[in-house]
Amino acid sequence: MALTGVLAGAICGVAQQALAQSVSTSISVYGLIDTMVRYSDNNRGDQSLAELSEGYFSGSRWGVRGNEALGAGWSALFNLESGFDLATGTSLQGTAASNYGQVGTQGTGRLFGRQSYLGIEHLAWGKLTVGRQFTTAYDATFRFQPYGHPNLDAVAILNGYTGPRQDNMAKYAGQWGAFSATAHYTFGEVPGDAAASSSRGLALAWITALIDVGALFQSTSALANEEKRTIWGIGGSSQLGRVKLALGYLDNRYHLSPTRNHVLTGGATVQATPALALSLAAGYDRQTAASGHRLMLTSVAEYSLSRRTSVYAEADFNRISGSYALPAFMGVRGNKFGGGVGLRHRL
Repeated sequence: MALTGVLAGAICGVAQQALAQSVSTSISVYGLIDTMVRYSDNNRGDQSLAELSEGYFSGSRWGVRGNEALGAGWSALFNLESGFDLATGTSLQGTAASNYGQVGTQGTGRLFGRQSYLGIEHLAWGKLTVGRQFTTAYDATFRFQPYGHPNLDAVAILNGYTGPRQDNMAKYAGQWGAFSATAHYTFGEVPGDAAASSSRGLALAWITALIDVGALFQSTSALANEEKRTIWGIGGSSQLGRVKLALGYLDNRYHLSPTRNHVLTGGATVQATPALALSLAAGYDRQTAASGHRLMLTSVAEYSLSRRTSVYAEADFNRISGSYALPAFMGVRGNKFGGGVGLRHRL
């Protein structure tokens, strides 16, 4: 009851301050389109493939975000973000079946599948948001790679373990000087079983002009049984003049299955000129129990034509060996080479 009284008093105080002061509201529409022409071998049936692909760096999206100043350091905010396939115009981020913090969409895309949340923020106390959001582990491992999380499946190596997004999430984020903390809880919404398909995560970071380092822990329960996926990781990046270096480690394990993954990522980006950036990155995933390995190497050169538009060329290599679970982008075990040229525009 005491906690309820404190929360009620805080809400009333915010409301009174909001009525007493002028209201400032901002709403903006934004977007990003990233696509590429790509060639690769070792696809389904071990065949080569030329395609108009999703972008190397980013998934195409458009969105609406808003913020209203409520006074006394408080503000209300929302973000609705829709992902789409440029080549076909279809919505993305569909979920085949409910599990691990996501609600099934029966194979169809979502209107606002990338993000859809509402929240409240205080300048000193941090931000609380509710809705479909990125997990704390996904946000935290962004710093483990020189260009963040790449969108192309063949070069993404951490997303499958962190789970990019989950539904029905409450998320808190706060920053005090160089130190920041983020935590989330995902409601499984299963009657009689609060743990089923629920998730919880915590990430801590230290960020300055030169370094960005952090650690994370996240646990997500399955929907239909007592299986649980637990991950932890540590890593970061450093900006040294024109060079950005990144290195990270992620440990993935299951509660019932003996399967465990040890993932090491790293790389560097060099700002060769104000317009030209060159990147090299690598990922190594060692799977135990059903022993196997994945090695991923990739390089990309991006040239900015303007502040909003850039062109790029990329090349990538994957090797799958042993009993490592075969990724969907691979036809058969062994080697896969790919490469292409792309165009990225920001609205």
